[in-house]
Amino acid sequence: MLGLFLFCIPVRAQDAVSDLFSALADEIPASEIRFLPNLNDREEAAGRPEPPRLGGFADLPRDGYPTSAEIEAWEAAFSAGEIGGLVLHSDSSVYPPPEPDPETGIEWVVLDDQYLWNHFHEWITELDRSRLFVTFAREDRELAARIGRMARPGGFDSAIMNQAENSVAPTFAGAFYATAQHRLAIDSRSARRLRTDVTEMELLGERARRDSVSVFRDPVNRDERGLSRNEPEIFRKITLGDEFTQPTIEEIIVPGGIALGESAKLDFTPVELLFSGASTNLYTIDPDTGEIDLNRGSFSLRGLDPETGEVVVRQLPEDDPKLLKSLFDLAQRSIRTRSDAVVDLDIDRRVSISSALRDTDAGYAFLFADTLPFEHLDYLPVTKSVIIDTDVFWNRSGVESGSPQEFETAFEVRFLSADSMRIAQTRLALEYEYDSADGTVRYGGNWGRYGSRLRDSTDVDGLGMGLAELARYAGWVALFRRLEQDTVPFLKGRYGFMKIDKTGRETPGRFR
Repeated sequence: MLGLFLFCIPVRAQDAVSDLFSALADEIPASEIRFLPNLNDREEAAGRPEPPRLGGFADLPRDGYPTSAEIEAWEAAFSAGEIGGLVLHSDSSVYPPPEPDPETGIEWVVLDDQYLWNHFHEWITELDRSRLFVTFAREDRELAARIGRMARPGGFDSAIMNQAENSVAPTFAGAFYATAQHRLAIDSRSARRLRTDVTEMELLGERARRDSVSVFRDPVNRDERGLSRNEPEIFRKITLGDEFTQPTIEEIIVPGGIALGESAKLDFTPVELLFSGASTNLYTIDPDTGEIDLNRGSFSLRGLDPETGEVVVRQLPEDDPKLLKSLFDLAQRSIRTRSDAVVDLDIDRRVSISSALRDTDAGYAFLFADTLPFEHLDYLPVTKSVIIDTDVFWNRSGVESGSPQEFETAFEVRFLSADSMRIAQTRLALEYEYDSADGTVRYGGNWGRYGSRLRDSTDVDGLGMGLAELARYAGWVALFRRLEQDTVPFLKGRYGFMKIDKTGRETPGRFR
């Protein structure tokens, strides 16, 4: 229970923005700045921001961490000197009081390397403290500095970062932004004049849709403002039914030649995900060259032993960080779109693939896997094949406390065609189980009315081994989905991980 106390975020963290607004309202007159929980409120967003406003966005909820694209856009605008960032960290008392700037007299904390490193260490380590990050236009720097100064008596430590004035800030600004629990912005005339891809700046002046708290038609797909034309259609693999349950799909056009929707089962209770195993890791240093390498690192999970309640750290299997980044994004995308569809090839092999996998090596591997079922069973009178995961279990590989985690992925290869009512029916399903410990796939049998048509000469074992890589991917996707659904904190190493360039083979419009 001690470990649970150390790593869980208390409910009071949800009130951080309200606490900040209350503290600032006592220090800054309403005639100089207003405080709005939702800057996109229909009535408030319609007028000019006079006086300026400080607030959040309904489309950027608590713990709604930025995507890689958002981080890149924010850092680009920061490096160009267009915006700055104000860090507000609650209940901190380890920093010296601010010192007046010798030229302006404004209270200012000297942001040296050690100060920012210490601040960032506490920022990602003390999970019981709230992490607020305010984005502001460069013209609003003095207002941001005043907010930071006035927040201190209310229990918030602050640090302001501006590219033009601080040479070390760029090293940390993106990391603070990437791990902020609450993302706020200063809404002003200067901020609205910016032409930038920064999410917080783009949302300024946008009114929530009528009878909605979102400015988007479908807030679930805010990151792409709706599914792109080439995205696989929304599809849940559960609608295929199973051996004993009739499917609910009403059309034979079944999107999702591969559909992954399982959440992993674990043999312990995870409470924190770490990348590269370093408690304050911003990035990884190449041991050979000493240079920063954003394509290195590995995962570990901190959690509680279900029998003793003791804190344990489990090392996850080594794998290609670019691959893991692709699969992490896929799990995030799947949750946001409420769809299990990964890739779909139609009869002409035209490609529809999740945007999280487009132009990645993982995406290309998924495309190839989707072609394999009919390479082995081209004689069946069916229309469609769908590969789905059915169970994923992660467990420790040995009895020793230092034994790494391994996993098993159960999956099926299904062959479908329409009945007289144009409902997709599974005619044959091949069952497999993948073991990450040795990378092998075991064939477990089949079910379906076409089971008698399965020829003895069919290389079902060969098909299974051909899908071993896909099964490995499915194990990671299920783990990332489970951690996201359980809101397991992922702060240590998050910035370095989100900066990984996952770009690989270009996704073709038609696969071979």
